[in-house]
Amino acid sequence: MNEQHNSYENNDYTFLREKITERPINKRKVIKQSLLTITLAVTFALVACFVFFFFEKGTLNGFSKEQESKKVELTLLETTDEILPEDMIKEDVVEPEVVIPEFPDSNEIIEGVIASYEPDVDDYQGIYNKMKKIGAEASKSLVTVTAIQDKTTWLNSAYENKTKTTGLIMEDNETDLFILTDANILSNSNEIVVTFQNSQECTATVKAIDTYTGLAILTIPLTQLNDTTKSALSYAALANSQLSCKPGDIVIALGDPLGYGSSIGYGILTSTTTEINGIDHNYTLLTTDIYGSANANGILINKNGKVVGLINQSFNKPEHKTLISAVGITELTKLIENLCNDVKRPHMGVSVTNVSSLAMRYYNVPMGAYIIDIEMDSAAMKGGIHKGDVITAMNGAVVTSVLDYELDLGECAPGDEITVTIMRPNDDTYIDMDLKVTLSE
Repeated sequence: MNEQHNSYENNDYTFLREKITERPINKRKVIKQSLLTITLAVTFALVACFVFFFFEKGTLNGFSKEQESKKVELTLLETTDEILPEDMIKEDVVEPEVVIPEFPDSNEIIEGVIASYEPDVDDYQGIYNKMKKIGAEASKSLVTVTAIQDKTTWLNSAYENKTKTTGLIMEDNETDLFILTDANILSNSNEIVVTFQNSQECTATVKAIDTYTGLAILTIPLTQLNDTTKSALSYAALANSQLSCKPGDIVIALGDPLGYGSSIGYGILTSTTTEINGIDHNYTLLTTDIYGSANANGILINKNGKVVGLINQSFNKPEHKTLISAVGITELTKLIENLCNDVKRPHMGVSVTNVSSLAMRYYNVPMGAYIIDIEMDSAAMKGGIHKGDVITAMNGAVVTSVLDYELDLGECAPGDEITVTIMRPNDDTYIDMDLKVTLSE
């Protein structure tokens, strides 16, 4: 029985004494799977690099919501009538002889026709109708800017104070619409509302302000404008006020020349050579015989409907305070561009004028930009420049006029340290000096 029991135990637990061997590794299969994994990893990396590269380069910008804004560039549409040097070369061309028939009685005929024509009031009205049409077309680029301020009375009652002025639609960068307006009404405003010609109202944001000229740029997202507004508005067409404006030219005042909402005035230019000596930049004052308000604002356009100036009454003489005047648009164009494109202009802080031939001849004043005033705590004052100095060079570039000074300053940036060469009066002569000036913003 014991034998039987032992036999049973041997039969049931024999498997515990079996040797377990490992399954042999298939090296070929392992190598094949490893190569497949590496290939997939490399392919994924290449695809990731490909997608990143094209997103970075802008190929898939159509799927991206944020796009780079277009730079604003303003153009003066009317060209100069100046004769170019190549036009002064006379070619030896033999002109064919033209025989002009004589009409002994032609002058008498013309004089007779003129004498027989009797103009009436319809002719006079027709001229104004045409000018009104020109003004209506130019008004498409004008908007009304309303600055809203929350105020309280002395009884602590809350109310809204609304101040209005004219805005001029300058350009867009495919994202925002840029509007030029007066900065003096924008301070401490809680909200700025722009009203277009078709009465749509949009909320605007202040983009930039130039404290020296009192001009500001407002922006409105193009997505806020409805289709009717987009089709009705137009951008300002600018003329070269330095070259196209002459005394006696017909001009039209638009915006708010009379001081009580949208109005219009007709007249002529009376002067175009009055100089405004601003800080670091000079401007031309255009005066007219158009009667208006001492608080007028808006634009001045020529007979072609192009903007020649921005109405500004602050430079009028006391006896002319009710006659419309404007600052020439040509000298302001670069400033407006800079405000739209967030370009900071450098400032030295001086007011300059050209040295007259009389001053050079009788007082031996050197040619250059004569400093008639200097701003307190300005870069020029900190650099040692005085009122009465004459700037003759900047960074080695010769300065013979105000224009040279403005162009050379425009090549610099805020924070630049420049060398300003001046001639300083000393008894009956002038001393040549080089001063270091760090330009401010």
